[in-house]
Amino acid sequence: MFIHIPRGRSLTLTALLFGFIFKLSAETPKKAGVMPERVITATKTETESWRTASSVTVIDRKKIDEQQLKMLPDALRQVPGLVIADRGTPGSTNGIFLRGANSDQTLVVIDGRPVPANLAGLYNIETMALDNVERIEVLRGPAASLYGGKTLGGVINIITRSGRGLKKPETTLSWEGGSYGFSRESLGTRGSAGIYDWSLELSRTDTQGYRVNSQMQLNNSAAKFGAQLADTLRFDLDLRYYNADVGDPFASTGFGANDPDNHVLTEFWSLSPRLVWETTDRWTQSLTYQFGNFRQAATGYNFGGGNNRITSRSHFWEYQSVFKATDQWTITAGSWLQDLGYSRYNNDAPGIFNPGGNSYDVDQAETNWAVFLQSQAEILPGWNVLGGIRHDSYSDFGNATTWRAGTSWRMPWTQTVLHANYGTAFAPASPQNREAALFGNPAFNNPERSTGFEFGIEQPFANNQATVSLTYFRNDIRNLIVFDPALFLLQQINQARTRGLEAAFNWQPCDSFGFNAQYTYLDADDITAGTRLVRRPRHTLSGEVWVKPVPKFRLGLGALYIIDREDGFGPAQADVEDYLRLRLTASYEVCKNLEIFGRVENLLGERYSEVLGFPSMRTGAYAGFRLRF
Repeated sequence: MFIHIPRGRSLTLTALLFGFIFKLSAETPKKAGVMPERVITATKTETESWRTASSVTVIDRKKIDEQQLKMLPDALRQVPGLVIADRGTPGSTNGIFLRGANSDQTLVVIDGRPVPANLAGLYNIETMALDNVERIEVLRGPAASLYGGKTLGGVINIITRSGRGLKKPETTLSWEGGSYGFSRESLGTRGSAGIYDWSLELSRTDTQGYRVNSQMQLNNSAAKFGAQLADTLRFDLDLRYYNADVGDPFASTGFGANDPDNHVLTEFWSLSPRLVWETTDRWTQSLTYQFGNFRQAATGYNFGGGNNRITSRSHFWEYQSVFKATDQWTITAGSWLQDLGYSRYNNDAPGIFNPGGNSYDVDQAETNWAVFLQSQAEILPGWNVLGGIRHDSYSDFGNATTWRAGTSWRMPWTQTVLHANYGTAFAPASPQNREAALFGNPAFNNPERSTGFEFGIEQPFANNQATVSLTYFRNDIRNLIVFDPALFLLQQINQARTRGLEAAFNWQPCDSFGFNAQYTYLDADDITAGTRLVRRPRHTLSGEVWVKPVPKFRLGLGALYIIDREDGFGPAQADVEDYLRLRLTASYEVCKNLEIFGRVENLLGERYSEVLGFPSMRTGAYAGFRLRF
């Protein structure tokens, strides 16, 4: 293990930030009595977070704006128990490791609607802009009893903005530029008129990157239109589109390193109407449909099958019924149907190692239907009990029945929250792991399965100006798909275990100062092979301290410290360097219609790789403005 501790370079900045604390401690304290945080993802119904018995992290619009978070991976790095593995170049595929689970074992949804994945079972989160996002909810732990497959790690739910209820339209125009030829423009508007409301965001991002062939051009658009058709009937239509033109220099050393020609073009669009009917005061029904289409074209690669065209499409239907049997008991039931199709056209010439050249070497379809039932009850004041069960049937895999049980209790005399949760989950093999043309194994019909539990405590103090929390978790995974370097093929024989502690501290004593810190300890091991799972750091620390010397000026310093991790393949798996990444942000509200802002990424100039052989971005400075009218 290599531990690097920078010295001296941030002393002056740290002194300036913390020098304000003594002054701020004399200011008027922040008002107590904050409304309890409400979440949707843990139960599929809006519920106070402490009642869900689950670990849920919320990144709201205020934090997105104040910390100048532009893309989804930027926000997810702040979540306890979640690690992002970035290949270092803009637009490159990011890995998501939630509580040690693989990237294809965590589900990503937008407003509860599944996002189509690529053939590897991964989501292109690196292209998801946050302009039209109201908040992000990350549910940690097995979640198959509500969401079905790919939920061993949990669920990431991206909740979009709406113009509903606004008294007058809001329009925002922003621009930002900086290092490595970076430029970003965005335009957004939302509002309501009569029974109608809307929200629309458009953005364009260009950068040259810092490596050869690491340029990216990204266009994003997202829209939501709503209509209150009657007092009890509402219609929503969600539309989104992006296309990304990305250079791929591959690794910095070894085979194919620093290739000047590799090129990937991706495109995604979706259309999703939803109808919500408040049938009675106690009964609400909803019907959702979504069509999503993902396309990718790879060119310039110098190995057989590397140049190809991939298509993935999804039809998704969901019916949900929420019935409040009493004021303390809610029953949620529903069903869904998902029809998936994916194909790959191999543009390279046929050969010994590329027998499917100049043809569709992958062309498959599969169907999944499911039913689920959940009960939420407050059986005594402050004591909540939850339970759920779901059955999934697949056309191409073994079926799965999963369940969850949880409880939470808030002590009335101290407001201490105790929670515990136990659940099962599964993840069908990705197309890449099943398709022979992609060196997969068609015999992988049984999904990867897990059982997991957690228990934790959360304590507010200082008149609700601060909170501290601690959660222990463990997941046991079987049927894990791994690559056997001795046989040079995939096998589904291994067992894995992930376990650890998540701790968080938040403190905002007044409106001019705040501090938060998160720490995760993680053991993630392949029990069968007797090795650690790669790219899962043993220790992860993150946080931010911010001050407002004057009401309209905000200065923040964020940190991410990764300690003790391994990467590499087979016998080459070994310790890799630790790193400390600092992020400085500043913003000033010139007037109610104009804000200027700036940030410095990788403030200390750390040289490191989140994925071995793919160096991460160096220090970059960026600045811009935002107009509101």
